[in-house]
Amino acid sequence: MGESEKSAGYRTAVRWGLLLAGLATAAMRVPELRLYWVQWRALAPADPSAADAYKTFFEVELGITAFVLAMAFVFFYVLRPRQKKPA
Repeated sequence: MGESEKSAGYRTAVRWGLLLAGLATAAMRVPELRLYWVQWRALAPADPSAADAYKTFFEVELGITAFVLAMAFVFFYVLRPRQKKPA
């Protein structure tokens, strides 16, 4: 196994590891997202001030989750195997 093959193996492992870490991080945020969504919708008619707070919490969590997923896919794309140049 040559040095470049070993390096490509590490790159592939890091690539998939980062993608899985990003997906796991985003998945851990889903229950909180759901909680904030439910609270926001439940309080909207009765208490607009509290509903607005839960809406803000929901938007922030959604933004963080989207950012984590986007970065995971960016790293997955950037670390893809390089095509060999024809000799």
